[in-house]
Amino acid sequence: MMKYSLENTIECLLLVSDEPMSLSSLIKILDDDSITKNQIEKSIDNLNQEYRNKAIHISKVASGYRFQAKNGLEAYITKLKDKGTNKFSKAFLETTAIIAYKQPVTRGDIEEIRGIAVNSNIIRTLLELEWIKVVGHKESPGKPELFGTTTKFLDYFNKNKLSDLPEISDVESI
Repeated sequence: MMKYSLENTIECLLLVSDEPMSLSSLIKILDDDSITKNQIEKSIDNLNQEYRNKAIHISKVASGYRFQAKNGLEAYITKLKDKGTNKFSKAFLETTAIIAYKQPVTRGDIEEIRGIAVNSNIIRTLLELEWIKVVGHKESPGKPELFGTTTKFLDYFNKNKLSDLPEISDVESI
């Protein structure tokens, strides 16, 4: 028997978790056969109702649920996080965008679109961050690797699925 309500327990787990939590992982941690995925989803909905006038909410991203700040607070969050952390180069961001929007793509495809060779450190970094993975090999001479994005990529950009990314025309105007 739980000492706290299901909602309070879920709230705590999501708050202290470093990664988004899937329904399956929540059920496993709660370790109570009587708790269903439906109950967890309802608890998350109830928590979000409680947060409706707050600056946070529980958001569903590709690999599960996590706390996020609501829209409109980006300027403050940027100031908080802008202490010399993660400055990505233009080449890194272009390569990432090409993979996200044109996947699956080969290194050659990326180079053709960008009009310049791809620095192998960029691909290595994307693989190490687990933002991309090899999703296959192209049926052409040398069988080059095909790259696609991962759920970690979607999580980083607060997206649940690729179709949640902005339209290319929106990206070009930024």
